[in-house]
Amino acid sequence: MKLQHQTEVNATPEDVWTFLQDTRAVVGCMPGAELVDDLGDDRYEGLVRVAIGPLKMNYAGKASVVERNSDLHRMVIDASGRDKRGSGAVTAHVQLQVAAVDSGSRIDVVTDVDLSGRIASLGRGIRDVSNGMFVEFADQLGSRIENPNQASPVSVGATSAQTRESIATTTIPTIGATQPLRTAGEGKSEIKVMRLVWTITRERFADFLERLSARVRPN
Repeated sequence: MKLQHQTEVNATPEDVWTFLQDTRAVVGCMPGAELVDDLGDDRYEGLVRVAIGPLKMNYAGKASVVERNSDLHRMVIDASGRDKRGSGAVTAHVQLQVAAVDSGSRIDVVTDVDLSGRIASLGRGIRDVSNGMFVEFADQLGSRIENPNQASPVSVGATSAQTRESIATTTIPTIGATQPLRTAGEGKSEIKVMRLVWTITRERFADFLERLSARVRPN
């Protein structure tokens, strides 16, 4: 499955690129993600927590930066992970490009992802979930880059076990929603997939009913 995302940041491409070199800061902007270890040579170990209704999956894996071109402001990342309980696996090839625009910078992200197991059962819903996750990531990224002096969010990988237990779950906004989707804290940050899918499905169904009523409304 190929996923394409784009966002604009009110900062120069050089400033955006500089921020993207701080792997821990970037991971701190990703919903449900944790940087576990820096293995050296642009290789990292991480964890992504996903919740599908009552099912909770912790994808542990590794990521490698296979290309980092400062002149072109381009980065390519290969990543793979497997659920600790054996419920599935994911591999991803990510291409990231920063370009100058009138508003500052545009970040284009193209991801080729291969899923297996329970998460793959969402089918086309994965695209909507990915869009919601990217909106949250882009908001966090833009805020951090445009306001470098503000207090940084807590990096899960850098906290003690006691501090991790107090971190609230991730807030994931949905496309077209006026308010972000908030989840009740359960101790660790995780992606609440089913609530996100349900919100998106409900919005699409409401749009369908509105279009249908317009068609059958008498003149």
